[in-house]
Amino acid sequence: MRKICKLFFFVSSLIILASCDGDVINAGASTLDETDDIRVLSDTFPLTSSLEACSAISLTPDSFLLGECETHFGNLRADILTQLACPEGFEYPSIETAVIDSVCLYLYYRTWYGDGKSPLGITVYEMDKSTLPSSTLNLDSLKLDDYCSMDAKSKVISSSHVIIPAIRTDSAYLSASQTYISCVRMRLTDDFAKRFFQARDFSSQEAFNNQFKGLYIRTDFGGSSVLYISDIVMTAYYHFTMARPGVEDSVIYDAKAFYANEEVRQVNRYVYPDREAILQDYNNAPSAADTSYIVSPANIYTQLSVDWSSIHQQISDRCSTDDYRIYVNKANLTVDVIYSDSITDRPRDNWETPATYMMLIKKENFKDFFAKNETPTDTTAIVATLTATADSLSNISYTYTYDLSDMLTQQLHSDNQVETLDFMLVPVSVTTNSSTGSVTSVKQSQTISATRIRSANNPDYPMDIELVYSGFSKKY
Repeated sequence: MRKICKLFFFVSSLIILASCDGDVINAGASTLDETDDIRVLSDTFPLTSSLEACSAISLTPDSFLLGECETHFGNLRADILTQLACPEGFEYPSIETAVIDSVCLYLYYRTWYGDGKSPLGITVYEMDKSTLPSSTLNLDSLKLDDYCSMDAKSKVISSSHVIIPAIRTDSAYLSASQTYISCVRMRLTDDFAKRFFQARDFSSQEAFNNQFKGLYIRTDFGGSSVLYISDIVMTAYYHFTMARPGVEDSVIYDAKAFYANEEVRQVNRYVYPDREAILQDYNNAPSAADTSYIVSPANIYTQLSVDWSSIHQQISDRCSTDDYRIYVNKANLTVDVIYSDSITDRPRDNWETPATYMMLIKKENFKDFFAKNETPTDTTAIVATLTATADSLSNISYTYTYDLSDMLTQQLHSDNQVETLDFMLVPVSVTTNSSTGSVTSVKQSQTISATRIRSANNPDYPMDIELVYSGFSKKY
């Protein structure tokens, strides 16, 4: 078997060097005949593409969008439903004398989209009906009425909190980066503060959720800007009396922060009233045959489809699966990006800035991948980095490149053969391990922008998959 592997790697090396096309790889093929124990072949298969709209809700975003503005894909309104993490085991000190002073909500943001000098009003409601489910959530049928009554009693801010995104009213200093991050600081009502202070069961997240279900944060004023919220923190400020023998008692002032983090459920909800009409216009436009889009956060993605039944039949006919174990050694897919590197001062003008990371994922795995915070594997999802290449005339081209060999090999060996393999191109943000470089987290990108690519149906630059596959005789 070791000799067979060595022969295979030798033949594979010749394939790469020869860069041959045709029915059977020419490099070394003259030494092989139909009775050989190893077969190495190549083919090229076309793809098709279309624009697809997915659920406009993100459970694990890289940042939260909050606000309303006009985009190139219609008017966007974004709001947030979030639980807060339970500090398990926490107790207020000297509870007999502890008194609540106030509760404040902090929304930290680094930047925004739209007109940063336009006023934006924020309001907050308590989720008084139900908390977000811990297991499944039907994204397509989420209704605010199921979680929040949105009446005067559930409103936990006395009046709309108006800010101007570009003007820093409050901020926090980040010592690690030696920078300041802008903050929206809102004092919640005294009635809410008293109710929240009475929620003192910190034995578990479930127990905490039974007392305090979460917050619904939205805007009720302004339609020209959207904040990119990076962190949400609610802090309870309180004081208590500490007895000191022989001297006057001391009054201690303290605070406890409650975080909206990955330990709890959070939903960033988007409303695009015109999304379906705009999507239809783009699909019907003459340019649809040449170009396609991946739009964030409208969740308008490009679907790539390949006729798997034809690939499977071709491989079976040329390298019988009854006699050979088949492996895909090379399956390169290149996505060409259409982009002119022209930067302006208005974020709205830069909406066609391509995503740094673009993930190709099997359509059947799309929802579970983000809902369960999964990481990419070569058999379900592959992340590619935007790559710039200059030719001899200094013309720069941009591409995403994917190797589907493991994914297609698994499909070849699967008991569940399908007619068509469908993939989605999804813009993501990526976190890596600083020491190993391995991907530790992938989240849907929330940047309001679009990546424009050549359609798979482009008559001048059609998209295809270059396949090199090999068969090993089953007699070994």
